[in-house]
Amino acid sequence: MKNRTARTLSRTQFVWVAFFVLMPSALFLLTLTSTNASSSKVIKALVAFSERPAEDPVFSQVESLNQWSTIVIHHLGQPSGNISRIERDHKLKGLHGIGYHFVIGNGAGLGDGVIHVGYRWMDQLPAARLANASNWNNETISICLVGNGVRRPFSDLQIRHLTRLVQRLQQELSIPSDRVLLARDISQSSDSPGKFFAEAQFRGQLLDVPRNK
Repeated sequence: MKNRTARTLSRTQFVWVAFFVLMPSALFLLTLTSTNASSSKVIKALVAFSERPAEDPVFSQVESLNQWSTIVIHHLGQPSGNISRIERDHKLKGLHGIGYHFVIGNGAGLGDGVIHVGYRWMDQLPAARLANASNWNNETISICLVGNGVRRPFSDLQIRHLTRLVQRLQQELSIPSDRVLLARDISQSSDSPGKFFAEAQFRGQLLDVPRNK
């Protein structure tokens, strides 16, 4: 009877010891897998520029804006993509995280028109440089549309929220329309965002903003 009681106490002690040893380890692993979680956010929708609220979600959690002079639009080059997969792919390329400031979903992996605001924007860090790009500098804002514009058009919500996002950036940062570029405009090795990108529609809604001197 005493031996059985001793074995029961021993098992109980082992369980508690294992709990206190493994629990901190589990919390440590959770911390490792949530990289940049505190330095990113999601905007599910942007209202029209004319209805822009005083507390604009694009800028509300950014402590101090850096100097930005140019906006470049890319596509992901893949029909679908979620944030964790894009981040993993970019880390495999040697980056610390997602190379873009903003990613706009198409409903396949990231919600249609949903804007992922990355840590590079939240922390006001430079975007990853576009390969073989001319006139690229650390004042370039990088926006990516999930999808492949070489093969099919982007969704209406993507273009709508892209336009509203760019309008806000133009107005807040005094970026003229001739400094809103497509990736293919500055890199001969890129066709991004593809022939199906609604360029005329997009450019027709850009703001006439005077260049910041």
